[in-house]
Amino acid sequence: MNAVSTRKTVTEPAREIEISREADVVVVGGGPGGIGAALAAARSGADTVLVERYGYLGGMATGGLVTIIPNLSTIDGEQQIAGICQEVIDRVDARGAADFPKKEDWGSTDPKLVRHYVDANLAFFYIRRDLNLGKDRVLYTVVVDPEILKCELNNMMEEAGVTLCLHSWGTRPIMDGNRVRGVFVENKSGRQAITARVVIDCTGDGDLLRPAGAECDDRMVPGLRISFFAFPFWIGNVRMDRLEQFRAAEPDRYAGLMEELGRLGGANFYIKDLVPNHEGVAWFYPFHPSLRQADIGEINRVELEGRKKMLLSYDFYRKHVPGFEQSYISLSSMQLGIQGGQRVVGEYVCTERDISSDEVFEDTIAVFPNNDTGEISARHPSVCIPYRALVPKGVEGLLVACRAFSSEYPFNEHFNLIPHCIAMGQAAGTAAALAVREGTEPRGVDVVLLQKRLLAQGVILPGGIGSLRRPDSC
Repeated sequence: MNAVSTRKTVTEPAREIEISREADVVVVGGGPGGIGAALAAARSGADTVLVERYGYLGGMATGGLVTIIPNLSTIDGEQQIAGICQEVIDRVDARGAADFPKKEDWGSTDPKLVRHYVDANLAFFYIRRDLNLGKDRVLYTVVVDPEILKCELNNMMEEAGVTLCLHSWGTRPIMDGNRVRGVFVENKSGRQAITARVVIDCTGDGDLLRPAGAECDDRMVPGLRISFFAFPFWIGNVRMDRLEQFRAAEPDRYAGLMEELGRLGGANFYIKDLVPNHEGVAWFYPFHPSLRQADIGEINRVELEGRKKMLLSYDFYRKHVPGFEQSYISLSSMQLGIQGGQRVVGEYVCTERDISSDEVFEDTIAVFPNNDTGEISARHPSVCIPYRALVPKGVEGLLVACRAFSSEYPFNEHFNLIPHCIAMGQAAGTAAALAVREGTEPRGVDVVLLQKRLLAQGVILPGGIGSLRRPDSC
């Protein structure tokens, strides 16, 4: 039957869709949230399928070239994000493909160590000013090799028994009233249906939310980190010794060149790659403002504009900056760095007030270091995340574990990064498996049991939940 055309629309004919798989839990999106969710669900005994639109896992942490896992500790060196996130780091580190400060240096004020990260232009990720001490301190932050990370994530999924459905786009939820019963998937084999007891939206953009009937908040203001795209790229074979000598010997000339490049619209800030065996690689993370990061017109605009500016920048560095003479573009982002967007309205909405409230929620499922809010961070170094922020209002059978978690934009700005999403995913996956086992909806999961399961998985939670010590500000 042919599509029937109208003036502005076409009518798609109804069709029966084959159920290609029945599962306990379907995770849609294989980025940081999906990693935590799929591993936790499968390890908790649920038959788990992970649907990912690309041919690799990791999302922003791999294909997006955001290969920095930041803010794992408070400014005084207390680790607060662990669990699956730490396990991933350990796996990559075992292959010599990660770099991070030694544990004894977390929270260090050693000027030499601080200078090491400042000189690599990594201060934003590794260094925070301790307003109480009046000194700079080193955070527990990790940089990784994205190709090794892709491989290790595959290995972890295989070991856990997760069924991977790669090169597949989870397009819409399968609905039964207000309950999600699975997801429609599109790939080279056509359109299929995967049914499940629980679906976890880890798409980053919350692609399943509105089609499932969930209320969303897409408010945003210009100037925030989450109001920008990123188009990262790497330049290889840079003679770092010549570059650093030039910057040290002629700082005014270097600054003038970077100012000129900025006026031209190029990327005038690089990060020195510290991953072992990545000598001579410079990272670039140019930002592109947009308040509509899920709009296909904006995505196309930034993709095209990003490559033009990448080439402009590369040509400029080779022509004008010592050390870049024999360099080449070694990698460009395989997916745009989308940093913000719509957020679900959940049973609890995290707000700006929560950044300084010190509240320990009865349903806390993660503790995040609060390192980025200046004087507020000095007084309130940690933030607790309630399970209710992963549970959409009015929709059953669905959890959210990505940057689209229930939060207003001032909160989302600071707590939607890679490790945060892994942690939320781990909680959502564990909760989904419990819901399947208990025969209940995700919102009805026994939260105390969920917290005990998370503690057993190495997640750090406030004292009073299990035996781990309560973080100072929770």
